[in-house]
Amino acid sequence: MDLQTFRQVVDSSDPGIASCDDEPHRLYDYIGLQMESSFASSVVSDALYSRIRDAFTSGHAAIWQICRSLRTDLIREHVLLGTKLEPYLDVIDHLADAIRIGDNAGSSIEGDWSQAIRAAYDHTHFRSWGDRDPERLYSRDFKVAKAARALSDNGFAIHLEPGRLSLEETAERAVVATIEDIIAKMGGVNVARRIFKEISPLFDPEQQRYHVVRRVSMTDDGTPQIPWGYLIQLAAKHAQGSKPYIDTDFQWHKLCSMAQAFGAVIDVQPYTPKFFGSMDAFALLPLLKEIAVYDTLFCIPQMRPTDVVKLARGMLDWMDPEAPTNSGWSIEQALEITSYLLSSSCNVRGPIFVDEADVRRACPAVPREIVAKVLDEVLSHPTSGANRNFSNPADAPAPGSPQTGHDFFLRPLLRSSGRRFILLDCSVCAPACIEALLTALRPETKSLDDKVGLAVERFLKAELASHGIAIGEGDYDSGGEHGECDLVIETPEAVIFAEIKKKPLTRRAKAGSDAALILDLAGSLLAAQAQAGWHEVRLRRDGHLDLEYEGVITRLGLSDREVERVAVSLLDYGGFQDRTLLKQFLEGTMNANFMVSDARLTKKFAGVNESLAEIRDQVALLHPGAVTIDQPFFHCWFISVPQLLVLLDGVTDSLGFKNALWSSRHIVTGSSDLYFDLSYMRRLRKESITSSGPLEMS
Repeated sequence: MDLQTFRQVVDSSDPGIASCDDEPHRLYDYIGLQMESSFASSVVSDALYSRIRDAFTSGHAAIWQICRSLRTDLIREHVLLGTKLEPYLDVIDHLADAIRIGDNAGSSIEGDWSQAIRAAYDHTHFRSWGDRDPERLYSRDFKVAKAARALSDNGFAIHLEPGRLSLEETAERAVVATIEDIIAKMGGVNVARRIFKEISPLFDPEQQRYHVVRRVSMTDDGTPQIPWGYLIQLAAKHAQGSKPYIDTDFQWHKLCSMAQAFGAVIDVQPYTPKFFGSMDAFALLPLLKEIAVYDTLFCIPQMRPTDVVKLARGMLDWMDPEAPTNSGWSIEQALEITSYLLSSSCNVRGPIFVDEADVRRACPAVPREIVAKVLDEVLSHPTSGANRNFSNPADAPAPGSPQTGHDFFLRPLLRSSGRRFILLDCSVCAPACIEALLTALRPETKSLDDKVGLAVERFLKAELASHGIAIGEGDYDSGGEHGECDLVIETPEAVIFAEIKKKPLTRRAKAGSDAALILDLAGSLLAAQAQAGWHEVRLRRDGHLDLEYEGVITRLGLSDREVERVAVSLLDYGGFQDRTLLKQFLEGTMNANFMVSDARLTKKFAGVNESLAEIRDQVALLHPGAVTIDQPFFHCWFISVPQLLVLLDGVTDSLGFKNALWSSRHIVTGSSDLYFDLSYMRRLRKESITSSGPLEMS
């Protein structure tokens, strides 16, 4: 069913029920019932809904989805082409409302659309839903369409067809070119200053990060966000800009409105929370791509600057920090310079300029020539700049060219004139300090990434221990099966298994490549959850695990406690570390296998399917004989090392760690951001303590 055919059916139909003139006997006759007692309007309404449902023998779930698509197409044509909304919107809504309680989800559509549409048209006349505000009810559809209309009014061609609204390819290039041209004329550093001034109210001094997150509303009245993440990437690309600069408020507002409309038309921003129900694997893939592109457009990758040097030392604890590299500098010297750069800028929101002479004065123990080498070869982008081949948020590195495109995150500094460098923002550039160090060490250090993965385990154990948290770990054998626990944290109520995977989220995944997304999530989330899942199965089956570490065997007993499973990634995965998505991902793939057309990826996807099969087997073993299982993955987490470091703030023992973790366990803010959720709950606690006052002892 397409929108044009739908309109034709409605236009050719007269609501027959209108001829009954609201006369009870005639209404009952119309629906084919005898009026044996007093009149009940609900009987007529239910009978019309039954007609709608009975028009189809199967496929009710698919019909409901088609109604959603018809509604979206209708709204888009209304906004862009000026076509009528009513009575079509009302008929679609009544039809969808009747169909959604059908019980044969997953089957193909069999039935008579015309009969269902006519019955729905009757229902709109008999049971009016009153004066509704479509723009509030379907905020996302209207706002996306209005953004497209704004771009169209400015001369950018819009492609509109059933199920799709986008900029024409040439128009999209023109929009991006216009955005880049404005930034270049304003100067990227000037644009960055304005961006950070705009978002500075969102800065959290404890976490040292800007809470630029998804802002959703239960009433669907959210507004299109400005794609700050995308603008920062382009500001880095055009840091020097085109002089003389035209850094005016007019240019700034023009840039923001153009970028806002562009981001809205890409249509990846959620306006309402997505925590209701589940989805199958087919619906999951578009959601994963949407999350990836949203993060690239709107979010700003960050890390707490005060954690950078500490984490870097831990990741490289197996190397001699004083030993010179092939280029002559040592890890210790690079970290000393990094520490100065971050500490000197931590109280500034936005760009700062750094003179090499200032670095030399602040790091007198580092020879002059080494300071120059570290700044030039390790920490700064080349003189040609960053992101030279990046323009569109969906740009992905081409096979064989991994270093092209979006590369600002690889190094923290941009070149200015002479021996001056630009740090766009302390928190935003902090993750690049670690990436820059690893990138410089990788060519001369065999198996660097594997060794870093093991070092991160040691770092986390030491960090947890420094907060008074008792850690278990080790190998075990259970029922002829071998397992290895990275981290075990015990509290009186829970046993927490944490498995650490270093697999990062690649640039192709960030650009929305579905194959790259699945492989990255499989190498981190799925692999860790499958490993932790076997620990849970065996612990519940045997009641204990005997963990051997460095020749010492320690018994881990279940003792009627709950089990939590935490997958830990080395770096942030953005919106993919949301617990709601984790639930939807694991539940949606319970009965699915992934296939790929690229033969080069066949072996890797076979590994993905093996992990999925393991998780399915674990669910069956944990819930033997169960017909339905309520939220089998509610006790699962996906957290990064930087998130764990923030989570540990104020923690002094294992129970405190559990309480910190649990603080966001039962809330859904719609932000898809653990940093924000932790900050939100800590703020609520402080406000509660302040409002209630100190406790008085009698």
